Amino acid sequence: MEPSPPVLPYAVSVLVLTGGASRRMGSHKPSLEVGGLPMVVRVLEAARPRPVLVVGRADDVPDGIPRLVEDPPGGGPVAAIAAGVRQLPAETEVVVVLAADLPFVSAAHLDRLVSAATCDQPAAGAVTVDAAGRRNWLCSAWPRAALAAALDRLEDPSGRSMRDLAAGLRPREVADLDGVADDVDTPSDLEEARRRDGAEGSPT
Repeated sequence: MEPSPPVLPYAVSVLVLTGGASRRMGSHKPSLEVGGLPMVVRVLEAARPRPVLVVGRADDVPDGIPRLVEDPPGGGPVAAIAAGVRQLPAETEVVVVLAADLPFVSAAHLDRLVSAATCDQPAAGAVTVDAAGRRNWLCSAWPRAALAAALDRLEDPSGRSMRDLAAGLRPREVADLDGVADDVDTPSDLEEARRRDGAEGSPT
């Protein structure tokens, strides 16, 4: 059982992005089940008890979770972040950005991102990096002021990439050697995630 996350001295909110066409999967990815739960539910559970806002489709999002749709709908992750940041609680100091197809993301990893995002002055954010050195921009954390400034520089966020958003920032890299931020893009990824969940959940 994962230990309880430490209490961090920052007001943290989480944006969970449920948009995307899921072209390679062929169906709405966040609704697909791993371990008997839709992936979006698993991501939301990792985010608790932090305030959460879902941006995009509401399929399988539990009642009581606030949700909005980016403008324009389907405008991409940066458009979703821009819409979400405007609606977060005023006291939010740090924004965690998560895709809804991360079935193994953990509360402890989110705390590592927040700690890394706020340990430098001026703080510039933190991004997850897998064992192969790939950055997962949709598992990241940003000081709200830095994120808002980056969005302002883009002017129109529709169709822009996360690399565009992060240009000019120097986020710290948070290693993910255990694959907690592995995403699920294809049917084979989904099969592997289900096998992995079964193996990790089985008795030793």
